[in-house]
Amino acid sequence: MEPLNSYEDELRKTKSLLIVAALQLRRDAKAVQAIEGFSEELKWKPLSNLMISDLAWRYVQKEKFNPKFVFCHPQILQTHLITSLYYRGLSALSIKAANAYCGTVDSLEKGKGKLKDEKALLMARVYNTFTCSVIENSEKWTLDNGRRAIIATLGITLDGTNRNKIGTVAETRVRTLIVEWLVEKKLIVSPELPQDKTLDYEKIPKVLNLKKDITMKFHSEPDVSFHRKGQLLAVIEIKGGTDPAGALERYGAGTKSFQNAVNESSHCKNFYLGAVFTPELERRIKEDRLVEKTFNIIDILTEPTKREEFFDEVFNHTLRL
Repeated sequence: MEPLNSYEDELRKTKSLLIVAALQLRRDAKAVQAIEGFSEELKWKPLSNLMISDLAWRYVQKEKFNPKFVFCHPQILQTHLITSLYYRGLSALSIKAANAYCGTVDSLEKGKGKLKDEKALLMARVYNTFTCSVIENSEKWTLDNGRRAIIATLGITLDGTNRNKIGTVAETRVRTLIVEWLVEKKLIVSPELPQDKTLDYEKIPKVLNLKKDITMKFHSEPDVSFHRKGQLLAVIEIKGGTDPAGALERYGAGTKSFQNAVNESSHCKNFYLGAVFTPELERRIKEDRLVEKTFNIIDILTEPTKREEFFDEVFNHTLRL
C-alpha cells in the first residue's frame, strides 16, 4: 500500500484528528459536571428577567426537570464559564450566532477571561429565549433531546473549525510545493536546502534568496511575496477554504494585500489561489482588476499539468527566472 500523502489524504487526516481531539476533551461532560456541582441557591423569578417563558417553565416543572439543567442562569455562567457550551447547545445556537448576539463567547467557553454581570445576563437571556422556543415547539422535549442538541451543536462548531483548518493545510501544501519546485530547478541561492527528499514545511525558512536578485518571503499578508532590490514584483494570496458561502469573504481578505501591493508598486502582479470560485466571486475578481491571474488550489495540488502552468506563469513569465 502506498503512503497516504495526497492533499485529500491530508484533509481526511486533519478531520479525523479534530474529531478525536474534540471527543477526548469531553467539554460537554465537563460542563454538565460543573452544573451538577453548583449548589448555590438560584433566584429564577421573575422569569421575564431571564427571558424564560411561563409555558416552558410550567412544562419543566411538570416533567420534574431540574431548572438549572434546562435554563441558563447568569450565576452559573459566571462561576463556570464552560457551562456556556452546555446552554448554547440546548438552545441550538452555533458559536457564530452566539457571538453575533452576545459578543465573543468561544474564548469564555475555553475558560479564558472574566464574565461581567451585564454580559452574563445577556447570554442567559439569549440562550433561554431560544431554548424556550425549542421546548414550546417540540412535541415532547426531554433532557435527552437537549443533550443530543448539544452534541450536534459541537459537531457544527467542529465542522467550522475543520473548514478553517483546511485553509491552513492548503496554504502549507502550496508553499511546500513552491519551494520543492525551486529546489528542483536549482533557483534558490540561499539558504541551502536538501534536494533529495521532501521538505519539512516547519523547517523551511521564511525568506529565500532566489536567482536574479529576487527575494521570496512567506508571511501572512500576503502569503507569498517577491522583491528585487526593495521593489515589490509579485504577491500570492492562498485561500484554501472549501465553503462556497465564504468564497467572497475569503477573497475580500485577500484584496487587502492586493491593494497594498498595487499601492506600493504599480507594476506588481497579484495572483489569487482559491479552492472555490463561485460565479459571483469570478464577477468580483473581473470587476476589481486587482488580480493578474487566478488558480484553483485543488488543481495545483492534484494535477501536475495545472501545477506546471502555475509555476510557469509566476516564475517564468512574471519573474523571468
